[in-house]
Amino acid sequence: MLASGYMGRNYQFANKVEERNLEARQAELDLDLQKAIKLYEQNIKEDYADEFAFDRLMIIYRRQKEYEKELRVLSRGIELFQQDMNEHLKHALRHRIDEKTLEQLSNAIIKKAGLKEKELYYPDPVNRWMKRKLFVEQKLKGKLIN
Repeated sequence: MLASGYMGRNYQFANKVEERNLEARQAELDLDLQKAIKLYEQNIKEDYADEFAFDRLMIIYRRQKEYEKELRVLSRGIELFQQDMNEHLKHALRHRIDEKTLEQLSNAIIKKAGLKEKELYYPDPVNRWMKRKLFVEQKLKGKLIN
């Protein structure tokens, strides 16, 4: 069970992220992209899975044709959201199954299905970002060749 202090701190943290998102979105609407980028960058540096900040920052960099920066944001988002999903799964199953057994079962399922780590399915936004990441990597390779 989570301590109420942790939940309160987490709630306050979520509010802080949301406030920055609102301010960044307004900066976008005011065409102050540097301010928007700064605020979104602050949010993605946090260990907080906030899809909005990642999506908006990716869009800005894509429109500016800053593909290296978009790739960095994609990679950070995928990593953070995968960690977040794994932590949620562990916490959800913690009372029913111990971590070692969960890992053994996961490995057995992966092996039985003939899957590799890279072939595992993650729900959106991770799945969508993984597809976009492949596209951006190809675009960058083509840019380097040309």
